[in-house]
Amino acid sequence: MCRNTPTKVGDCVAPPSSIPRHRTAIRRGAHSRPVSLAQAHGLIGAETSFFDYGCGWGEDVALLHNAGINAQGWDPYYRPDAPINSADCVNLGYVLNVIEDPQEREETLRSAFDLASKVLVVSVRVDQSLGGGAEFSDGLVTNSGSFQKIYTQSEFREYIQTILGRKPYMAGLGVAYVFKDESAESAHLAQLSITRTKSERTNLFAQFAVDVDGQALVEVTRALGRFPLPSEFQRYPALKLRFGSLTRIERLVTGLLNPQTLEETKDIKRSDILTYFAILFLRDIRPPRFRLLPPETQADIKLLWRSYRSAVEEGREFLFSVAKPDVIRKACASAPIGKRLPEDFYLHRSAEDSLPALLHVVLFAARQVVGDVDYNIAKISMDGRKVSFQDYKNFDEAPHPELLHSVRVHLPSASFTIRDYSASENPPILHRKEIFVDPLYPEYSTFAELTRQEEELALLSRPDIGFRRQWQALLSERCLRIEGHSVVRDSGA
Repeated sequence: MCRNTPTKVGDCVAPPSSIPRHRTAIRRGAHSRPVSLAQAHGLIGAETSFFDYGCGWGEDVALLHNAGINAQGWDPYYRPDAPINSADCVNLGYVLNVIEDPQEREETLRSAFDLASKVLVVSVRVDQSLGGGAEFSDGLVTNSGSFQKIYTQSEFREYIQTILGRKPYMAGLGVAYVFKDESAESAHLAQLSITRTKSERTNLFAQFAVDVDGQALVEVTRALGRFPLPSEFQRYPALKLRFGSLTRIERLVTGLLNPQTLEETKDIKRSDILTYFAILFLRDIRPPRFRLLPPETQADIKLLWRSYRSAVEEGREFLFSVAKPDVIRKACASAPIGKRLPEDFYLHRSAEDSLPALLHVVLFAARQVVGDVDYNIAKISMDGRKVSFQDYKNFDEAPHPELLHSVRVHLPSASFTIRDYSASENPPILHRKEIFVDPLYPEYSTFAELTRQEEELALLSRPDIGFRRQWQALLSERCLRIEGHSVVRDSGA
């Protein structure tokens, strides 16, 4: 194959020689992380075409094709005769790492971007897990004899922006989206900020609304003007079996008796639109022309602001408030769900929809540094300068899950650190899991019942129980153990 810059031929591109024929393709049996992320973020779907540029064995292509998606791929070693076509979404997965020549690396990145009509998904190795290797060019040669160029996250981001002239959207560690134009990116950001879905919560309300006992409780509550006492409503036990704790049941009844008023709905729409504009400015993207917005958003803006310009300016001012610690502290204090300490605010990932709009912008800013990393607890400092994404092992199943790793982002410097606890003999653990989640969370009642038992036994007052070893020592001292989400006597102690 030639070593010249690839040239377009109709909808195709002549293949470069820069994707090595000898590189090893990994067989996974599941989607690669970049493709999984792109699917989760709505960039790959039934309405979009997909092309994998350097697809290896083609597992991502096959899995997407089986799901009814128009997916194709090319690889110089495993699929050299396949056509190279343009597509809405093009994936360049872990290819740049294995190209020794810097010029050829640039040509490959540009060629892949040329193929994308909407977005390029590009990924590289950013870890240091390869072990020993001899230095070669600007990378290293591994013990297996293959070349690997290892990037830092910031180096990867700057490299893409330098070569393609577009600011990448960091989707994960070593995974970036490069949108073809601002309209494609602004549409993606609108989906993230304006059209957030709450399907699980909606489904739960719908189930309660048609439940015979649930309907009866709503009517009794309406008649009394308050929630009935257990003696006034004999069906509480049956409802608790189906829907969990009384706290959750009361939330469901309140939601059905007092559906969102028009003003509350307006406030939510206003916050979402301001979040959208703030995110655009954070990404250095000009707000799209008014007529290019979805019709529903146009109608909302007309209802809530005197002009499109005034809405955009309020969004710009809204972004500036991210840098005001007092404003961030008030936002943390106003969040209806979560754990507040003097310096930090914590909540479960599932409860992020309940956050004030300003905290959504803080989380978005942190994700622009590290992307969408694995986590289930978000920790926001009260001054808004730091965000930690914490991943606890088996959060739902473990009564006191152990911290696996924490990715801490320092927003002013756009830097991050990773702390790995997976091999720790005494990792941090969680107590009172119910305070991190919405009362409508599926396991809320289970979490709350365990906390009630532990409080009755005075197990939660010691300051050192936030670590596995000290917690286990306390249980041993009291001749107790945890089975599932229940405290039981340890007969063998």
